Amino acid sequence: MAKMFLLFCFTLFHSGNISSYERPDAFIVKVYDERVRVLSPKSYDKRLAVIIENKTLSLLKGKIQTHLGEDLTFISVGPGKSQSINVKRIKTDRLFFIPLSPPLQKVELKIGNKPYEIPPR
Repeated sequence: MAKMFLLFCFTLFHSGNISSYERPDAFIVKVYDERVRVLSPKSYDKRLAVIIENKTLSLLKGKIQTHLGEDLTFISVGPGKSQSINVKRIKTDRLFFIPLSPPLQKVELKIGNKPYEIPPR
């Protein structure tokens, strides 16, 4: 009985360290009224999906852009809705999501990162 209890406790305390954060196969960008939360994929893929979730009460308009300023796509997502965009990219490209309305900070989409948030300016 004591061995079972110790095994249970050991498993319980160490299970959170193995993979304690989410790892999707696409970028998931959640836009809130005052912040943006990003979940990033763990590895590079030349055909990458970006899922934009509008968690605000207003229409969200924005664009996905490369670090060179090339606009890849424009989006419009209704309140409480989400939209998936497939993006072709080169491995050296850095991608950004730029919310235009409501205007929020430019968000770099970084591959392999833990979930991160962009606070209001």
